[in-house]
Amino acid sequence: MTRRLLTDAVLVALALGLGAAPVQAQQAPRAPRPDRSVPDRRAGPPVIGCPSLANYRMLMRDGAAAAAAHLADPKADHLGCAALARTDLAGIVDKVTLGGASYDCAAVRGTTACHWIAPGTIPEGPAPAKR
Repeated sequence: MTRRLLTDAVLVALALGLGAAPVQAQQAPRAPRPDRSVPDRRAGPPVIGCPSLANYRMLMRDGAAAAAAHLADPKADHLGCAALARTDLAGIVDKVTLGGASYDCAAVRGTTACHWIAPGTIPEGPAPAKR
């Protein structure tokens, strides 16, 4: 008789434990993670930027529309340049005037290298603190 009570107690404990497991496993639904490869449309169009000023000048030689078409071609050499979401740009960290044209270098979140962009593309704000 004792053995039967012990077996019944184990079965009840298992049943209660298994019944509670799905309740514990349920969590509040998580918000979907934003896809960083897609520019944030709320912040405006993406900005073309390059870590090298020479490459930026070569890419922009024929204008912004031609540069955007060049970056859209997956087989083309992008020269390290990319279309950056405005929300990824953290502020202007450097400026230069070369050949009568001005350029800004914007800090990019997630990298230590600034990217050269057209002046006035993003509002000037405080540059991020150097670590």
